[in-house]
Amino acid sequence: MAQPLLSGSLAPGTKRFQNGSMNITLKNVPDKVYRIVKRAAKEQGRSLNAQIIRALEAEAAEFERRRRTHNWLAKLERFRNSLPPQEDSTPLIRRERQRH
Repeated sequence: MAQPLLSGSLAPGTKRFQNGSMNITLKNVPDKVYRIVKRAAKEQGRSLNAQIIRALEAEAAEFERRRRTHNWLAKLERFRNSLPPQEDSTPLIRRERQRH
């Protein structure tokens, strides 16, 4: 019986994790971006890897905030549309102003 070419952790579809994290490779990072991130890492006492992870975490948090806000606004709009139509409040406001 022939051995499979890829077995164990190298089998297709197998995810390789280290400490519960995913490893990625960045390609074609513009020089300017690299220099800025490298400088920020040095100024903040982090490794380049830690600085990139921090930037990715911040972007992911912002993306999630925008997604939640969009969902919240959609729910609010559905609630607003479920309310019965309201009468014009102008006459009521005028009557209240005349009383004072």
